[in-house]
Amino acid sequence: MSLPPGQLPKDAKIVELRPEHLDFDTRSEVPPGTPLTFELVMEGHPLALDVLVSQCLVVDKDKKGYLYRARILLSQLPAADRHLIALFIGKGRGAPELRGGH
Repeated sequence: MSLPPGQLPKDAKIVELRPEHLDFDTRSEVPPGTPLTFELVMEGHPLALDVLVSQCLVVDKDKKGYLYRARILLSQLPAADRHLIALFIGKGRGAPELRGGH
């Protein structure tokens, strides 16, 4: 199942957040090049993001179907946003969350 451009899958869960990229798992296919609009919530503060998916791989298959892992390269963000994300990662406190479009 694929989604319309711009829509973050409702079941998207962050797997990894690094200064270079953000990876999330979902049951919906999100092909490379798909534009997404969503918020990255760090310590309760949302950061609005408009990005393109750079990679989407199948990482598992079970009775429910496929599990996809999508990657977003953070190099496409403004330097100020990348700096905020790096500060959050450096603090090592709290878990980031994804929230649907802004």
